[in-house]
Amino acid sequence: MINTLNESHLHKTLKDLYALNNEGSQTEVRIGTSIADIAASNKKIFEIQTGSLGSLKQKCLEYIKQGYTVTVVYPLACTKYIETTDLHGNKKRRKSPVKKNFISAFRELTSLTKILLSKNFYLDIIQCQICEERIEMMEPVQSQNHRRHFKKTWLKTGKKLEEMGKIITLHGKSSYKKMIPKNLGENFTTRNFYENLKIDFPEARKNESDIMVWVLWNLGLIERIGKKGNSYFYSLKKSSIKNL
Repeated sequence: MINTLNESHLHKTLKDLYALNNEGSQTEVRIGTSIADIAASNKKIFEIQTGSLGSLKQKCLEYIKQGYTVTVVYPLACTKYIETTDLHGNKKRRKSPVKKNFISAFRELTSLTKILLSKNFYLDIIQCQICEERIEMMEPVQSQNHRRHFKKTWLKTGKKLEEMGKIITLHGKSSYKKMIPKNLGENFTTRNFYENLKIDFPEARKNESDIMVWVLWNLGLIERIGKKGNSYFYSLKKSSIKNL
């Protein structure tokens, strides 16, 4: 078995859950040059991704080329708590002001547009409450992945899954079409799209809505029909309208 000492509670909990719910599952299985989180019967693979989805692109392409069906499981931290252990071993817990919703996940899809519509690719977005665990340090330090622009006096040590909520499964054009606002006019701008999107997703932010529009355009579900100043005008493709 592959070393899983650095596996977070969040990752392990979801991996165990999906392995339990899928027949013939084995975890940490080498397939080609990669290690699959879960390999189940009928050539099904499940990848639990608690970080950037873009890092899975090549791995998923490799699996799909080998004839596997891939499901990426993405826990979305709609509610997040931060628990910090100080130098004396005391723990302090606070709620993060950062809020996410299902539309937030489209930011992660920008690097996967070439495989999102593959018949062998599924994406499970799970609404979650998580707790990010940190430890206090005596002096400012760099993060373990060396991505900090400025050193901080704490290190992230893990993530815990506290609650699971609604799951949205995206697979094929029809699933993405269903997320397009129903009351859009024949032609629309990103502002029109956002105003209608908020009817079903009131927590969605404008920048998230704009990214969603970009993804839908790259998937060929909407088309650009003109531009005025810095604003593009879009239209639903006729095939999309018929299937909404």
